[in-house]
Amino acid sequence: MSGVDMADPATERIDPCADAVLNVVPPVVRAIRKTMREHRLPELSVPQFRTLGLLSFNPEACLSVVADYIGSSLPAASRMIDGLVAKNLVVRTVCPHDRRQIALALTPLGRKCFLESRQATRQQLVSRLAGLSESQKDVIIQAMEFLGEIFGTDSECAKRAQSARDADAKKDSI
Repeated sequence: MSGVDMADPATERIDPCADAVLNVVPPVVRAIRKTMREHRLPELSVPQFRTLGLLSFNPEACLSVVADYIGSSLPAASRMIDGLVAKNLVVRTVCPHDRRQIALALTPLGRKCFLESRQATRQQLVSRLAGLSESQKDVIIQAMEFLGEIFGTDSECAKRAQSARDADAKKDSI
């Protein structure tokens, strides 16, 4: 097998904290995504659902922010948004900061669909964490706060992406 020899003492346990994050976060994320997928509208693709999530945290996001967030090209993101608009989940409006851009926002139905899925996922997490003591839950909350300070939260990441796009738009108009 090529690559890093996991038995090599030089590569083993370089940083126990980083190892713990690498070993635990991916399965947690997979469990959350699986539950959210199970509770989304069946006609929504995963990128469409992720877009609803982005727009729930970042109303007035522009198309380029959506494309960056889901990892697609602008034309692909535009076609996906067309589908969400056709399903009455997203609406296009004039961007309040730059009238040359289109802002995207959830419709009441889009917000309802996303929030129902998020609530079902929250309930699943409550069930899985129910066996922990209050002090163990407090430790997890504190750890998530620390990670949030380092990596940000979904809403913070979405806002930073939008701010970067707004700054670029201002430079272009000068």
